[in-house]
Amino acid sequence: MSINTYYNQGMEKLEMYQRLIQYWSMIFDRREQIDVLDNMNFNSHLFPEIFKMEEVADFHPIEPGYTSPDGYTELHDLIRSLEYSRLMAQDPMRKEVTKSLVSQAGIGCGNGCTNVMNGVINAIMKVKNESDQFSTPEVILILPNYTVYTAQLSNLGGKVTPRYVYTQRENDFLPTFEEIQSNISPNTVAVVITYPNNPAQSTYEGEKIQELKKIVKTCQDNEIYLVVDNIYQDLIFPETRSFTEIFNLTDRLDYVVKVYGCSKDTPFYSGYRTGYWFGDPKLMDKYKYIISSMENSLNTQSLVYFALNLYFKYLALNHSEPSLHDMEYFSQGIFGWGQVVNKQQLFESLLSLDLHSKYKSRIKKSNFLQKTALNQVTQFATQSKVFSDYTNQNIGNVFFMKINSDLKFKSDDDFFKFLFYEAKCGVLPGNVFGMKQSPSEIWFRITLIHDEIKKIIQHLEKIEDVLMHQRVYT
Repeated sequence: MSINTYYNQGMEKLEMYQRLIQYWSMIFDRREQIDVLDNMNFNSHLFPEIFKMEEVADFHPIEPGYTSPDGYTELHDLIRSLEYSRLMAQDPMRKEVTKSLVSQAGIGCGNGCTNVMNGVINAIMKVKNESDQFSTPEVILILPNYTVYTAQLSNLGGKVTPRYVYTQRENDFLPTFEEIQSNISPNTVAVVITYPNNPAQSTYEGEKIQELKKIVKTCQDNEIYLVVDNIYQDLIFPETRSFTEIFNLTDRLDYVVKVYGCSKDTPFYSGYRTGYWFGDPKLMDKYKYIISSMENSLNTQSLVYFALNLYFKYLALNHSEPSLHDMEYFSQGIFGWGQVVNKQQLFESLLSLDLHSKYKSRIKKSNFLQKTALNQVTQFATQSKVFSDYTNQNIGNVFFMKINSDLKFKSDDDFFKFLFYEAKCGVLPGNVFGMKQSPSEIWFRITLIHDEIKKIIQHLEKIEDVLMHQRVYT
């Protein structure tokens, strides 16, 4: 295929995450001149940068250097306040329970949600190995899904076996309680669920919340860790729509962990690589050791960006404005351990730079662009003769689409090659997310953040046109 490939093996011999890297290496090869419909970054000319470097530099001097290995010292108070506000916004009747959960929760940060999850999984294995003996520990993973967690388990050298739950289109590719329960074995140590799901962009709401609640109870009753990746939780449209917080479904912290980061909902944030976990405090000591040995620590510039972003999310939830009292969140070493923060001066800098107003206006524009793109692609997919199905519950910037089963493709890899050579367009086929290769189930993913929506629609129209003119219909 392309002159730029990462792996020598055939696609069918690669793990799912290796396939993802292989496909990306092909479509991002500039020599191929491919129209990329699944880019990894926000378009710098389309989406506003949420914080400009010069603004952050003017906010307070940043001292390059180390932070605490897991970011706990610098960020735990802010994270607790944010998570408390999130829980109360969804269910204000649980005030006392929520206070107790938030005050006792374990917290840890890391270089992006991927690395946070890797640290959490390793911490779980260490905790479990101290208390239980497993011949072959198993972790339940959900497919289709973003398959980096499969790769992380494979990197444990065969010490952990993934057990896959293949979800159904009829349930929007979300796992049901029965599917989880039927896959639990005596060796199950953890269940990992992403919601909103990537690539399906579906989430637990309405009647489906009861399914999730039963999953939580079953995991806790059986002392199995439930780890939920909520990285898309702030990109559910409309913004007034409720998000199902996992800790509003239980009164206990044990065996439940939430992972969150800003890289999906904040333009230009993915490159700063920050995320955190919140939940069972038994994991904290193990997590600190693992994350410090693997990642060392966050850099201070990323920490400042992260703290500002989380703080402004906290203000939005509480319908409030920055206050002098809140500058306490920034006085625990966020700017560097050698920097002493004058709270009055910091507050005045925040106001004079108008950071909060700029943030709100930029987020508003970013969300508008993403909502508009979702609406237009949904309308296009609904009317298309080539694309027979799609999943996106008005969430995020990812669109999972299905090819009409009347088209002559043996697999989604075959479809990828056709697009690559005939349409000169690049997408990620469903097999990198765990979709089983089948002529009748050819799915692919695109993202809506790398180009103007009119150009994305033009690319999709180009694919339609090439398919029709190549007479690939049976």
